[in-house]
Amino acid sequence: MLVLGGSLHHRGGLEAFCERATTAVNRHAQGWRATWWTTDTAYLTPGRLGAAMNAWRRLGGPQDHAPDLVWLQWSTFADLLFLQRAVALGLPVMVTPHLGANARLQRIPALRALCIRLLERANCLALLFPGQEKEIALPLHVPGTVVGTFLPEIALSQRSAAAAPGPLRLIHAGRLGHGKGTFRMVALCAALRAQGVPFSARIVGRADAQTMAELGQAIATAELGGSLTLADWMDETALIAALDEADVLVHLSELDSFPLIVLEALAVGTIPIVADMTGARTMVEQYDGLVASGTDGGVAVAADWLAARNLSDLRHHAAELVERVRREQAWESGVARVMGAAEAALASRKPRVL
Repeated sequence: MLVLGGSLHHRGGLEAFCERATTAVNRHAQGWRATWWTTDTAYLTPGRLGAAMNAWRRLGGPQDHAPDLVWLQWSTFADLLFLQRAVALGLPVMVTPHLGANARLQRIPALRALCIRLLERANCLALLFPGQEKEIALPLHVPGTVVGTFLPEIALSQRSAAAAPGPLRLIHAGRLGHGKGTFRMVALCAALRAQGVPFSARIVGRADAQTMAELGQAIATAELGGSLTLADWMDETALIAALDEADVLVHLSELDSFPLIVLEALAVGTIPIVADMTGARTMVEQYDGLVASGTDGGVAVAADWLAARNLSDLRHHAAELVERVRREQAWESGVARVMGAAEAALASRKPRVL
């Protein structure tokens, strides 16, 4: 299996997915060997075009063994050109979409239609979550199945600390910004204080200088300096530990279709509050948490929900969820789903187009 996608010059969630999926298949899929090649198509510029062209030539170049299956990770338009190349080489292809309804390829009708046309040549769609086929435009006649994702191993093995006594602990983490829900976190903290709910909170992440300045000003204006702190971005181990220490993850992002951090939080016993985005809503419906919406981005709904919860019960219930989340999100389970999709793709092998 050739896992194809991502960019070496822009490592993020997609690249982490590719790396973990490759490792998981090699570890748990009997009779299969996976290799990851990047397409280097993210944020293409003239200076980066060479890397993408090298990836293009590599796919059709001499190899000791041609792959039995290409698993394409689709995030850019250029990735779909790799789909056409693989099909022309006679290789079966399954495609996992890594974009949401707000992506440019979905918002512009001509690009959306062209993507559907190109995706029609895939053998199978390996979806990240139930309902993804309703959130973005996909071809109707290409079979699809849900394969899910692969969490960091530490999130599946972290020994969750017993909930320490004290007030409600909130966390918001990721790339910071208005669309990412960061300022809604500030507003939520202000609403909780207005309702007399004791809490401590922290925001973990980075943004451009202007956004960071606006964020600092928003915290100062709301006079939250004593209860809401800012922390720089953390590595994977430190972030999972920070999630483990919190009671609630606040992720009121209107940009993230499938926020992996929500599953990471659930895996260590932290209950999420999310915006009404398809992937995030699916996670909450499957496990627990709150989908918050409203003209204020869900802030008032979230504040009322937290104020009404018994903190001891919340912590106890979150701890009980951990075993189930880890069992269902275990790499072995994910690989079984991927192998099912792979077999479907091989069974629907299409004739070579010259």
